[in-house]
Amino acid sequence: MSGEMGSLLMKNNKFIKLVSRVTAAATIVSMFAMVSPAMAAEATGMSDTLSRQMVSVDATHTISMTLTGSVADNATITLTYASNGGTDFLMTGAAFGASSGTCVVDTLDASTAGVISVQAAEACSAADTVIFTVTGVTNSDTAGSHQVTIGGTGGVTGNFAIAITTDDQVNVTATVDPTITFNVGAQASGTACATGFAGNGGTVALGTLSTGAITSSDVSSVYHICTRLSTNSSSGAAVTVESAYAELRSTAVNGDTIPSASAAMAAGTANYGLCASSANYGKSSTTPAGVDPTRTAPFNGSCANATAAGTVGGLTTSAQEVWSVSDAVGNGFQELILKAAISGTTKAHTDYTDLLTFVATGTF
Repeated sequence: MSGEMGSLLMKNNKFIKLVSRVTAAATIVSMFAMVSPAMAAEATGMSDTLSRQMVSVDATHTISMTLTGSVADNATITLTYASNGGTDFLMTGAAFGASSGTCVVDTLDASTAGVISVQAAEACSAADTVIFTVTGVTNSDTAGSHQVTIGGTGGVTGNFAIAITTDDQVNVTATVDPTITFNVGAQASGTACATGFAGNGGTVALGTLSTGAITSSDVSSVYHICTRLSTNSSSGAAVTVESAYAELRSTAVNGDTIPSASAAMAAGTANYGLCASSANYGKSSTTPAGVDPTRTAPFNGSCANATAAGTVGGLTTSAQEVWSVSDAVGNGFQELILKAAISGTTKAHTDYTDLLTFVATGTF
């Protein structure tokens, strides 16, 4: 009996020891599972687009990545930039820009040189994108490939690289030659001094003058003068006129003249002059670029088209500015009107004449 009891006690002791070992092993496994950290999840599609990649200049970083695991609310994602033996990427002027990914981040921590750390604004899931910008980061002073390591409490890992170069800008230069073109000539009454005018020279025949009327361009088929100018001058250009006689003069008897003075024209009062149309001027419709012409005194008085009455500027034997442009212009045009009247004592001749010389001068 005592032998059987002894055998039974030995078996029980072995069973108790076995149970104790199994329990201890299970406890160790359980403790390991409790203290073991979550497995890190490597991001994909990692990139950092810099606004400037030159050494030692300030740049904006646009950082993007796709998560492969979840990130808890308020957990951090940290990017560490290798200096490659030179000066670290400096964060003195760094500031958080904006977050546009499906995993929203904020609260920039850039207190450590070469380290950018942001915090998840809420819990993020696998496959979420993280996109955010950081402004005012000063690039390292060392050119080459710089490794960026991702870490932080959010469990996101990864490695990628950015390039820093000694110079990231290319200077581009060009030259534009100065140009100016000018056309001036007699043009038929009623014809628009505008698109397509390419005349040069010609004659404005005033016809037979009488004391009872004012003779004028664009009245009774009398021609007007069309002037057209194109220039790429940033200071514009001016058109001047110079009269050969400062009057209408008889070729046979030089002392017999029709004077020229700045005045309102009146039938029966001898006068001859020029005015710049207040209606027919501007830029050709085919090249509507640049500034409009500006009439210059004394040629800027009342000077409507197809009207005998009006105010003219007196002509002189010196160059007088008739109109100008203050900037570049493509096909700027100005119609010029000639007017004449005689008195009862104006000498009879068939050869009254004057010669007008027009000059266009650009200021470059």
